[in-house]
Amino acid sequence: MSVEKKEVNDYMPIWVDDSHISPEWMQQKTGIKGIMDCKVLDISNQNKRSECVRDGTTLRLHLEVRNAATISKRTLILKQATEKGSPHSKRLGLARESLFYDTLANNLPAHSTPTIFYSYGDFESGKKCIIMEDIQNSIDSGILFGPGNPNNWKRNLPELIANVGTPTPTSKEVALVTFKEIAKIHAIYWKRPDLLSHDKTWLRGQEWIRGKGKEKWETSQNIVRLFWKKFLDVESNKKNENQPMVKWDTVVRSAVEKAVNGISWEAQLERLNTEEQWTLVHGDFWPGNVMWITKDDDNDGIKKSSIRFLDWEMVGLGSGLQDLGQYVISNMNPAERKENEYELVQAYFHELMSHNDSINLVFEQCWEEYKIGAVERWMWFLVYFVGNGMIDWGQYFHDQISSFMMDHKITAQDITQPRP
Repeated sequence: MSVEKKEVNDYMPIWVDDSHISPEWMQQKTGIKGIMDCKVLDISNQNKRSECVRDGTTLRLHLEVRNAATISKRTLILKQATEKGSPHSKRLGLARESLFYDTLANNLPAHSTPTIFYSYGDFESGKKCIIMEDIQNSIDSGILFGPGNPNNWKRNLPELIANVGTPTPTSKEVALVTFKEIAKIHAIYWKRPDLLSHDKTWLRGQEWIRGKGKEKWETSQNIVRLFWKKFLDVESNKKNENQPMVKWDTVVRSAVEKAVNGISWEAQLERLNTEEQWTLVHGDFWPGNVMWITKDDDNDGIKKSSIRFLDWEMVGLGSGLQDLGQYVISNMNPAERKENEYELVQAYFHELMSHNDSINLVFEQCWEEYKIGAVERWMWFLVYFVGNGMIDWGQYFHDQISSFMMDHKITAQDITQPRP
């Protein structure tokens, strides 16, 4: 899947030097008139930052714009996969985010995503370029869930949370807003036949729902097999008792072993044909991909909150309830999750049904899929972390899964296989 071929510079940024993009190119692609200068800073995650700014994956664009007799400044965000990053992007299909913004995002509820000024993606090369608004007065909502998640371990959370103002929202409040908003998106695209058309095979999981794409599915599941074997090899050959290893709960360990050994394309098709109430899903649904925005209302001075969903690189078709389960295990403190999750899933269900009265679903189905989908999805991630030797990360998510399974009385017998 790719757009009509042109010279690559028609699509990718034209650079004046290693830290400035051509103002003319920016003006042409964004439609913002009077751009005089575009200075660029690399704000990629530390592990993705490039030696050269122009190769960064996420850039902040500082524009100088002439408007009549005045010069103003504004910022935008650019996400890209350049020549350097395109092999990784091609392998993971990350250009789908661009295609999502081009073809599907316009049908979402207002303000679900950032304003997109320009979007280009090419599956064949892996290149992509997205220019979007720089969301003001916002923070990554994962920060509001506390220090548990590994992504927060090295962050100055009090300093970041101070940007939200008072009162600081609780993780339950953030999750409640998030679940209601994603329910609106799921309702719009619930089992929409046009999503299964041949021009949308770039949607992750689309072919699987149609009973196609076995090779891609096997490739994804073979990653789990490989990393589980790597972990078992390390475990059996560990040199001393001080070597860090995951401290396993026997129920979680049994579930992982059953899931990995139970990988089956036929079982996948059976689940999709008999159980799946599929919709458009984010695919990487955790609080870090949801921006929390706080601003003063012009009328009464009361702070108003809203959210934006970011990073649609794994967008596809699948279980909306699985997305919710992935979200709570990712970040939510087990005690708070246990206390509030039923209410959160109920709120999601009522919002979903209120926006699409043709959905054939009862809450009991919703609740069961939330529980099993969460664990089967996290089987995939857990094996990935422990197989990569990321023991600290693996232990955190293992403990999150263990608490979830214990609270819901889930055993290995309830698990079929990892969900890629």
